[in-house]
Amino acid sequence: MKGIRLLLILILFSQTILAKKNVEEVKIEDSQLAAQLTDTVATDSVFYEERPEETYEEVVYTPKQSVLHIPLSINVSLLERKLNENFNGLLYEDDNIEDDSLMIRAWKENDFKIAYDQNILNYKIPIKIWIKKRFSLGFTHTDQEIEGTINMEMQTAINFSRDWGLITKTEMLQYSWIKKPVLKLGIIDIPITSIVDKILKNNKQLLNESVDQTVKQYVPLQSYIQEIWESIQNPIDISTSGYKAWLKITPKNLYTTPIVGSQGQINTTIGVKCLSEIYMDVPPKAGQKETKMPRFQMYTNTDKQVKVNLLADIPYTTIDSIANDIMKNETFGEGRHTIIVDSMEIFGQKEKMMIGVHVHGFINGAIYLEGIPYFEQSSTSIRIKEVEYKLKTKNVLAKIVNLFYKKGLKKMIEEKLIISLKDEIALIKESSRNELFNKELMEDVYMNGMLNHITVEDIFLTKNGLKVGIILSGKINVRVE
Repeated sequence: MKGIRLLLILILFSQTILAKKNVEEVKIEDSQLAAQLTDTVATDSVFYEERPEETYEEVVYTPKQSVLHIPLSINVSLLERKLNENFNGLLYEDDNIEDDSLMIRAWKENDFKIAYDQNILNYKIPIKIWIKKRFSLGFTHTDQEIEGTINMEMQTAINFSRDWGLITKTEMLQYSWIKKPVLKLGIIDIPITSIVDKILKNNKQLLNESVDQTVKQYVPLQSYIQEIWESIQNPIDISTSGYKAWLKITPKNLYTTPIVGSQGQINTTIGVKCLSEIYMDVPPKAGQKETKMPRFQMYTNTDKQVKVNLLADIPYTTIDSIANDIMKNETFGEGRHTIIVDSMEIFGQKEKMMIGVHVHGFINGAIYLEGIPYFEQSSTSIRIKEVEYKLKTKNVLAKIVNLFYKKGLKKMIEEKLIISLKDEIALIKESSRNELFNKELMEDVYMNGMLNHITVEDIFLTKNGLKVGIILSGKINVRVE
């Protein structure tokens, strides 16, 4: 037993001595290699590393539709005010007493209030009635004037028409007397209510149609939706100090939810399915707007979110500029082994981003690395991960890089080569808060909202640069007041 234990101790001791010897040998070899490479570079310090081939996989990216859900709220008090303005003064007049022995005039007595529930407007219009009645007295006649006041109870149902306008159906439900007219002829009281009943019955349809026309005139729903449809087609300048950019929205489909009433508002939600694009450097060509709205569609319900899917282009020239601002004149290595970065070059090789670092100093030439671009949500930026050297493992340059600069270059690229989208996103948010979604569309019609969240879904390497799939979300509403 003691013999086995002693044997194990001897084995462990010998392995420790061997490992220590190997480390010392590696250090000696590295030192010898460094001296050898230093001597080699001293005689010829220019290295022409073969530039990796640019290759790009065909990116078939079908733009995802954006969805704009725009709640439309019409303040009932606006409609109430407009109806009162329209139904003002003399509402009805019959000045010909010869045909039926009656002259009639009707006025709105006071302003009326509108109650709105679901899709029904309910209101009572106080009407003052003046009547002149001619009574025959044989060879002569006498004219008598009477006055009375009624409350006319009306109801108007509101729905969408197939051309995005309003369908209104007004009915006079009933009326009640506030002040009954009574004619005294000598000692006889003659009730006139039957005359008024007949007048209202004969003019009921005319009155209903008059209310319908007024509601449609002051709630031109088709005009509101047409303005939304055309307004979102205007390109929006979202340029920053770094470059020019425009957001263009092309609507493709349109739908709505049923009209309902709540808390003094006539409410519906307009849904727009569209394609959204960002144009870099050159604004989108001014084309003819699509003014014709699609066929009418109604959904029972929608959410209240706006989701804008964008495919943004970041050219390699832009990335080169960012990389040069960060990396140019950076130094790596120590003493006579120091190299200085002259310029950076970015391109693609399939799904990998190629990074060319042109240097001078201990060596002169280009060092190539590769990595994978990704979006970092916390910093709102595109960064590079899994950075590795793209070098021929047997040449002298590969040995020099691995010995003197292996960690420094990789670390700097992973930590500092950042394509920040923070300013651009902040500008899009600010634009959405101001000119994009906050404007007066037409008289009494205002749109407001903003985009408050952004995420990057996909990043593709193409011949000209990065294509970045971006999703913007937020809320918009349109109010009529």
